[in-house]
Amino acid sequence: MNTILKKEIELIRYVRLSILQLTEQLSADQMNFVQKKMNNNLIWNLGHLVFTQQMLCYGLGGLTPSVDTAYFSEFAPDTTPGRYISAEEILKIRAAFVYSLDQLAVDIEADKLQDYKSWSLPSGIVIDHIADALATNCVHEGRHFGVVISLTKLVS
Repeated sequence: MNTILKKEIELIRYVRLSILQLTEQLSADQMNFVQKKMNNNLIWNLGHLVFTQQMLCYGLGGLTPSVDTAYFSEFAPDTTPGRYISAEEILKIRAAFVYSLDQLAVDIEADKLQDYKSWSLPSGIVIDHIADALATNCVHEGRHFGVVISLTKLVS
């Protein structure tokens, strides 16, 4: 894996571990709480980051995702929390939050993502390679990290 990809994985790992640490002591009720004037909650953000990473780095590039994207589709862009997520299910989402990034690093290292197919963001930016997808994912996760920090403060 080249130095840039390693750094991006490292940055995403930092964000994800920080999010897990921020939310580890929160109850299921706190993780599911939707603040007035907001359209999502903490657990939706975790599920959303898993889903988006899988689609950016695997699905949209024509590759097979490493997690069950059918399950995570309820966290897709333009969705809102549709149901209460139990404490047991939160643990599974938290596990996928770690596993999906670990597996992505393994797959990049093993060159499993070299047959990446180009696609375009709604902005018109073309994603040509796994490196582009990973950079896009890094920006996306950083944006949601700020949301998670704010939501954590509101429910604590």
